[in-house]
Amino acid sequence: MIKFSITLIIFVIFSLCASAQQTKYKAVWDLSSSDTTIQAAVFRQMNNVRAEIPDAELEVVFHGKGIYTAMKDSVQFKSRIKIAKEMGINMVVCNNSMKRLKVELTELTAEVVVVPSAMVELIKKQAQGWSYIKAAQ
Repeated sequence: MIKFSITLIIFVIFSLCASAQQTKYKAVWDLSSSDTTIQAAVFRQMNNVRAEIPDAELEVVFHGKGIYTAMKDSVQFKSRIKIAKEMGINMVVCNNSMKRLKVELTELTAEVVVVPSAMVELIKKQAQGWSYIKAAQ
């Protein structure tokens, strides 16, 4: 009985240690601003997170006037979006914002994916345990 108890305790401790080492970090940025300083800050923040936690899952949700960041003619951010995509960062654009601002799919960079609703995307991510980050300087 004592051997069984010790074996059980060791198994539980080992299981807890193993699960603690498998923590998966996930963060989603909420970017609705047309302010290029704030937009640049998001890319800088994502790079900082990627440097510290290389395997973190990262996503940025562009909505409102923030969708202009993800447009083909966004000279300032075109290369940053391409690099972020190459780093495995998901970038999604809100279809509701596209409709409201009369932006066509063909005007967006190829690196982004369109989701029906930014708010629903953010709610789903948070329900799945993603950390929520509001874009700011």
